[in-house]
Amino acid sequence: MDDVTFSLASAVAGKATETLATSARETLVHLRRSVRQRFRGNPDARAALEAAQDDPEDSGAVRALAGHITAVERDDSGIAELVGRLRPHFTREGDVTNTIEGEISGTAVQARDIHGGLTIEGRGTRRRA
Repeated sequence: MDDVTFSLASAVAGKATETLATSARETLVHLRRSVRQRFRGNPDARAALEAAQDDPEDSGAVRALAGHITAVERDDSGIAELVGRLRPHFTREGDVTNTIEGEISGTAVQARDIHGGLTIEGRGTRRRA
C-alpha cells in the first residue's frame, strides 16, 4: 500500500482535511458516503472503518481501512473514480500524479521531467514534441 492510499484512508476515517480545495472536500464527502454504503454488507470492512473513525491516529486501524478501500476500489468503478480524483490532493510535494479524465482519442502522454526530445509513433503517424 502506498502513502497516498494511507492518507486517503485517514481522510475517509475523518482526519482533518482543511487544506483540501473545496472541490476535493466535496469529493471526499462523496467517497466517505460511498464507502460507508459499500461496507454495510461487509462486517470486516465496516469494523475497519469504525476502528479508524474511533481513532484516526491508529496507523494499524487506518492501514486496515486502506486495505478494504483498495479491495472495494477494484470492484466498484464509482469508488475507483472518486479515489482517482482525490489522489492528486494527497501526494507529497515532489511526487508526480498524472490523471486523465474522460474519453481519450489519439495519443496521451503523461510525464514529469523530460530531458531531450520525445517521439511518439503509432498508426502511421509520427509526432515530435
